[in-house]
Amino acid sequence: MNLFLANKTLDEILPESVFSTPAVSIRVDDTLGDAASLLPHHLETLTDSLVATSNDKPVGIVGGIEVLEGIIKNQTPGFLDKAKIGDVMSKKLVIVNPKTKFSELAKQWSQTRRAFAIIPNQYHGYSVISARKILDVGVLFKTNTTISVVPRRKIATFHKYDTVRQIIQRMFDNKTRKLVLDGTDSFISDRIIIQKLVREFNCLRDGRDFLETGSDIFSLEQAKRASEDLTITEACRIMQEMRSPYLMSNEKTISPWDIISVLAFENLS
Repeated sequence: MNLFLANKTLDEILPESVFSTPAVSIRVDDTLGDAASLLPHHLETLTDSLVATSNDKPVGIVGGIEVLEGIIKNQTPGFLDKAKIGDVMSKKLVIVNPKTKFSELAKQWSQTRRAFAIIPNQYHGYSVISARKILDVGVLFKTNTTISVVPRRKIATFHKYDTVRQIIQRMFDNKTRKLVLDGTDSFISDRIIIQKLVREFNCLRDGRDFLETGSDIFSLEQAKRASEDLTITEACRIMQEMRSPYLMSNEKTISPWDIISVLAFENLS
């Protein structure tokens, strides 16, 4: 393990920005439709998910996973307006403090499979630490280690004629929020799907069969091609400038979560 970085605390690896991103909250009595309307503005940002609160105290989180899981199981008119946040939220909320070690945070994220945590701030509220914020760490703590250390794995894809239902199911089957269109560098994300659900399908209120719609309704995003000799620091810098950070080589894709794994658990040069 890279003792230099892994054993540093959050206020050491993010000295200027550990409290800089305020949490965006939603009440447990609000609806999943309310969350769906908010999420397109925050998915892939430094906030990423919404913090569910009860009596102004954080009790859970809701993000793209909860919205997509909800509609694939319950696509009925009015479902999103009836489902309460408290009933569908994840209770695996990670709360850290400035002295939490980076390796401890990464370990908790690997257990919850969600790179999102909140940290009490000086304003008696909460700030957010997310996967995207960790890109700052990769830029600040320069390393010559390259993306070749990211494990090779089969790229999760979808096909041109897949339905929305098939795409969402592929995301869950592959435990990913992004799928690459087969034979291309284009990809779809949970943000793209939820944005379409909210803006054009009115959160299922118009009765149209969103899940059986074809994938051609979506405007896809482009992954950036990267060679195996690209350093982790350079990869972080490139990903910081992308709306949806995602790199792609001939044999794998690289997400902010992959960067976290390298920074926290690899021996870096």
